[in-house]
Amino acid sequence: MRIWATIGAALLLVLEALVTSVLALVLGIGIKRQNMSLGGLEPDRMALGVWVGLGTLAGFLVVVGAVLAIMAARRRAMGRPTRILLIVCAVLHAVLAAVTLALSGVLVFVVLIVTLGFLVLVIQLGPGRDAEPTPAP
Repeated sequence: MRIWATIGAALLLVLEALVTSVLALVLGIGIKRQNMSLGGLEPDRMALGVWVGLGTLAGFLVVVGAVLAIMAARRRAMGRPTRILLIVCAVLHAVLAAVTLALSGVLVFVVLIVTLGFLVLVIQLGPGRDAEPTPAP
């Protein structure tokens, strides 16, 4: 079950990274085409900030998804750095879910909570479930 949860989480994270990249592109273009200043910031700089910020988020999601895919392909248990990476990603998803529930609506919230559930499932299933039993001496 751990392998399937890992594959599901990896697919959801890569899909979420693609959606985030498209969102960054659309928001950046929309900001760039406007002619208003927000707090003295130029629209070009705001668009660059959106592209860098959401691009970094998408890159992080792709990295976590790749780590999960490698972990599923090798059928090995995760180490401490992988566990820390997954916990950081889970906390990020919890915060993003709370923000998007307030700003975007229920559908985005549900997608983020499902991804959070997969991440927590991968973390909680632990290393010993799919491992081969060690022979007794």
